[in-house]
Amino acid sequence: MATIQIIDSIRLNRIGLQTKDANGKWVNIHKQQGDLDGACSVYSLIMAMLCQGMIEEQDIQLYKFPDRRTPKGKFLYHFFYEQGFVQNGYNYTALAREINEQPFEIRAIHKRPRTNDNRIELIEQFVDQNIPVIISTEFNGGAHALLAIGIERDEEDVITKIFCLDPGAPSPKVSSWNCFIDVSKEGKSQYPFYYVTEINTYKVTLDDMLIIEHKSFD
Repeated sequence: MATIQIIDSIRLNRIGLQTKDANGKWVNIHKQQGDLDGACSVYSLIMAMLCQGMIEEQDIQLYKFPDRRTPKGKFLYHFFYEQGFVQNGYNYTALAREINEQPFEIRAIHKRPRTNDNRIELIEQFVDQNIPVIISTEFNGGAHALLAIGIERDEEDVITKIFCLDPGAPSPKVSSWNCFIDVSKEGKSQYPFYYVTEINTYKVTLDDMLIIEHKSFD
C-alpha cells in the first residue's frame, strides 16, 4: 500500500491549505501568480518562508509597502520591487546569492545534484526533516519553479511521486498539493517524468534546488 508524507507545518481545512506564519497565525500558504508580483521562483520562495514561519501574511499584502528600515523590509522590497518581475526566470545561483546578501536572518542553500536519483533522494531527505524544497523543473520550451512539500512511497518504500505547490496553478481545495511529479518510471527521453495538475500534463526533468533556512549563530 502506498504511503503519503507531507511536511507537518501545513494543514488542509475548509478554508484551504494553511500554515502558521511568523506571528503564529494560520494563513493560506499557496500564492498563485497574480496574487503578488514576481517570477515563479519568488512565489515559491515566499511560500517556503511562510510555512517555515519566517514572515507574516501581512508582510506580503499586495499594496503593503515594506519598511526598508528593517532587515525583513529590505529583503521583501528587493524581491517585490527591485526584482519582482524577472522575464526569463531566476537562475538559482543568482537567487541564492541575492538571498544571502540580504540582512534578513535567513540563508539559501543551492543544491545541484548530478542525477535524478540524487535529486529525488535530496527532496526525500528534506521532506523527512519537514523542510520544503524549492525545485526547478525544465520542459520542452521553458522552466518552472515549484515548492516540494511531500512525497509518496510505494510498498517497497520507493519514492513514486513528489507533491508540490505550483504558483502557476489554482490553489488546492481538497488536497495538500496542486500538482505532482510522477517519478515512478524514469523515461529515456530528455524529460523523463510527468508533471500533472488539474489542467496540464507534460514531461519534465528535475533540476536545481534551493533550501531556505534560518541563519545559525552557533
